[in-house]
Amino acid sequence: MKEFISLLISFIFMSIADSIDASFNNAINIDAIVVCGSLFSIDLILKSISDIGIFTYRTDRKDESAYLIINVIVGLLLGILVFYLKNIIVNLFELSAIQKEMLSNILSLYICYLTIGRLANAIFEMVRLRNDLKLYRKSLVLYYVTLIGLDFIAFIFTKKLILLFIATIVSWIITILYMLYKLKLKFILPNKSIIKNVFHIGIPTSLERLLSRIFILIYGLFASKLGTEKYSIHTICYSTILKLEVIASAFQATLMIKLPEYNSKIEQYNNCVMMKNKCFGIIIFLDYLFGALILIISHGSLPLIECFPYIIFYSFGMFGLYLYVTYQTLLIIQGKPKIMLMGSFMGSFIRVILCFIFLKSTIALFIFGISNFVDFYIRSIIYRIGLSKFYKKDNINIEKTINV
Repeated sequence: MKEFISLLISFIFMSIADSIDASFNNAINIDAIVVCGSLFSIDLILKSISDIGIFTYRTDRKDESAYLIINVIVGLLLGILVFYLKNIIVNLFELSAIQKEMLSNILSLYICYLTIGRLANAIFEMVRLRNDLKLYRKSLVLYYVTLIGLDFIAFIFTKKLILLFIATIVSWIITILYMLYKLKLKFILPNKSIIKNVFHIGIPTSLERLLSRIFILIYGLFASKLGTEKYSIHTICYSTILKLEVIASAFQATLMIKLPEYNSKIEQYNNCVMMKNKCFGIIIFLDYLFGALILIISHGSLPLIECFPYIIFYSFGMFGLYLYVTYQTLLIIQGKPKIMLMGSFMGSFIRVILCFIFLKSTIALFIFGISNFVDFYIRSIIYRIGLSKFYKKDNINIEKTINV
């Protein structure tokens, strides 16, 4: 439980600090807000692909430097690709001439931005998976204090969006050097065994993330067709629920630390379910407590009463998400990425189909809300069925272990 509390505090700190960082971008002008919104979609896709190294390390848990090198190589190649395709990418969006120029300038940085950013993210996760939470907290504080300080200087003296992105790159470099100095990793080049692991685990996991995010983008596209009033309600309700994912993420990060301590698959399964049952009440309580606070703070010009009763249906998604991250963690640790890929595809696909069917109906907003629960619950069912089949091959019957 102490790991969960420590990670929850760290994740909430990150969420607040990221919001402060984003506020500098948004405070420049409307053009900067539009450009950052366009970059969000691009980043979702690129991060899914460029994290292949750390996706594999989550299961393997050794040869850290080799997986960092893989992350750097993939990030560098994608950054070069973005640099040469930036004019094509820019024209995918309906932007003004000024906005296209701003987006093009930022994409020119992506050789450095994507490579260094994915390296920093991978080292942060490795520190966390080592259960070195003291170094993790210190590194987060170093990164965000440096970032917000440089953001402030760049904003006050220039108000140029590109310099805010350069501030992020500089902050990453400083934090990377600090973490590598503290970790003192043994340098290992990727070998045949490591490359095999990447193909077996990293690539399917990357595809799972990529497909899931593509479907989420389609989900958002459908929501934009609800009309201004309903779309604004959806935006507030869905963004509120997305912010609550830090709680589920903290729980999953705790599982990622604790479960590898058990040697057998059945011990990992039993303790995973035990922790799920133990933490269920407090996590749901925190979800609704923070959800209410976030909704009150972030509803903006939309009257708070307009979010009801829709926010209730959107909040059901947290129940499904909780089950999803529980069984997803087992699949990650036990190296079953293809089950993750199948479950994510089915859950995301059914979410999108539900929203498409009811898009023009009077209950569309209710369906957009409940579809979050349907998506994650279907994933969790497929994950558990997949785990059962693999356990049966090892003569393990999970039905006789812990009642879930």
